Amino acid sequence: MAAGYMGRVLFVDLDMQEIETRELDTDVAKNFIGGMGLNAWLMKQSYMPGTDPVAPDNPIILGAGPLVGTGAPGAAKIVATTRFPLNGTISESVGSMRFARNLKGAGFDHVVIKGRATKPTVLEISEDGVSFLDASDLWGLDAFTVTDALKKIGGSPKISVIAIGPAGENQVAFSLAMVDKASTLGRGGLGAVMGSKNLKAIIAKGSARPVVSDGDELSKLLGGIKDRLKRFKNHKRVLELGIMENWDNYVKQLSAYRNFTHVFSPQKANELYGPSVYKTFRVRRFGCPSCFTPDKDILEITQGPYKGFKTTTTSYFNSYSVGRVFDLNSSSDKTAAVRMTDLLDKMGLDMLSFSTMMDFLITECEQGHLDAQLFDIPLQRDMNALAKWARAISTRKGKADALAGGWRSLLSYLGGDFERYAPIIKNCDILWDPRLVGLGTMEFEQIVSVKGPRSASGGSPTYVPGQPEENLPLFGRHLDRMGADSKAIDRILDSPFGFSVGRMTRYSEDWYTVLTSLGICNRHFNNRFYSFELCHRLFVAVTGFQIGIDEFRESVVMIWNTIKGMNISEGFGPEDDRAPQLWFSPMIGPDGESLVIRDYFGRQELTREDIDQFVRDYYDERGWGSDLKRM
Repeated sequence: MAAGYMGRVLFVDLDMQEIETRELDTDVAKNFIGGMGLNAWLMKQSYMPGTDPVAPDNPIILGAGPLVGTGAPGAAKIVATTRFPLNGTISESVGSMRFARNLKGAGFDHVVIKGRATKPTVLEISEDGVSFLDASDLWGLDAFTVTDALKKIGGSPKISVIAIGPAGENQVAFSLAMVDKASTLGRGGLGAVMGSKNLKAIIAKGSARPVVSDGDELSKLLGGIKDRLKRFKNHKRVLELGIMENWDNYVKQLSAYRNFTHVFSPQKANELYGPSVYKTFRVRRFGCPSCFTPDKDILEITQGPYKGFKTTTTSYFNSYSVGRVFDLNSSSDKTAAVRMTDLLDKMGLDMLSFSTMMDFLITECEQGHLDAQLFDIPLQRDMNALAKWARAISTRKGKADALAGGWRSLLSYLGGDFERYAPIIKNCDILWDPRLVGLGTMEFEQIVSVKGPRSASGGSPTYVPGQPEENLPLFGRHLDRMGADSKAIDRILDSPFGFSVGRMTRYSEDWYTVLTSLGICNRHFNNRFYSFELCHRLFVAVTGFQIGIDEFRESVVMIWNTIKGMNISEGFGPEDDRAPQLWFSPMIGPDGESLVIRDYFGRQELTREDIDQFVRDYYDERGWGSDLKRM
């Protein structure tokens, strides 16, 4: 067994309630790193092409990287890989909290779950063994209630729970799983895959820790991170505000509403959702094991008719993501969005997909394109109506069932020409809109991502919007930190737009892959203390593998190609890497101005041909032909 790993993979058969423990293949671990990477390899071995996402044979694979449990800052990521029901892609969702550490504490690096239990079941994984618990009394309960109940039964708040709500039980295509009530395994429908297996929750508990190959070198490297933290001038603000520390940027990047046709007023956003509103709640912030920048929130309303209401959330910022879309908060009630987000989390609905889908329907109704009589719940930007929608979708009641099946189901139900208005790529709703801040990697990666739009895998120097062109030399330094070599950086910066967003995106994804395979949090205020070179040195120090940095870089390529190859087998190809039509129509700004899609620096308006060329640049940088035969 290599150091850094627990050396065991757990295989679970829910049909027979049987388990098998296999040794982790050291050569595979060396080549695929761990976490996301080893999950990809295990998926390739365990998955039969063409398997329906909610069929018993579609595996759920959970993995914890080799840095989890070593004390590396932010090394707490749990990765879940499966074929997702929202759009049929094979990819991963990434969560945090204690689960990854506890899984390794129980003696396992990865878990492969197949089959369908005959009755609602909780899978418990611990140092003492693996158990199948009857969850019949928990079926129908929300994810928070289930988590609290299982922690109480387990006798310790330190046990970790992945749980689904009613939406997952009823196989809603955009249902998610909650990790310890404070993190999500979302985007794509992992909750539905668990529900299809009658798997209400998974518990992990254990205190074992991985052996480290070179403890002195690890201590030296971690000491360097701590030294850099001391010099981080913004750390005090991060500790004060958590994710809201980045409010000024987010409110620029994530301000579209009315089906991405208008910009929500920045002034209104600050008044109804901003940092000053955040501070009116009683806040207790907490974080994952080994994290030095806690960013999760326990929020309590301290005044008004909802005084005493309390919730746990990945971040208060989520309430803005939901609230602005429906204009929920008002000067007399700045708590509505927090309460709505709480309901969505408890039901186990992806708040982003729910909000985008409902905003799409309401906007189409407001614009006279859609007859509201098609549905049996009012299409209104109103807390009570939206709560009815959330519960109806979660239980697949009435006409809400059309939404529960995801975008394809909804568009089929609507008929006509609604697809051209749909804010989707690969049948998954978009998050970032380049008409707001220009086409950076966060916006572009939505097009080429194997999973479709998501928030984590497109980070780069363009994460901060509105930088001047004079910062291009800093972009080169940042790309070097992310693992691009000097020749790649030259190719990226050789562009009439200042840089090629397609070529840069390849290294955004590679950087995400390194961090997620090792188990490191990708949030900007954590990954800023890491570099590709440091990740390589940490991997060597922890595992003892004698692997050069170029070989380490090739491992990242192998991981991404493995995932891409599985999706090609499911019929996904270059023709799916297309920007949505709505990006090429003007968006109305807060002062009535017309906003069009431009390059990151705003040099010129972009056409679809420009975007298609960036996609070709991306494919070229990855070494893929247009026919992808090498996959």
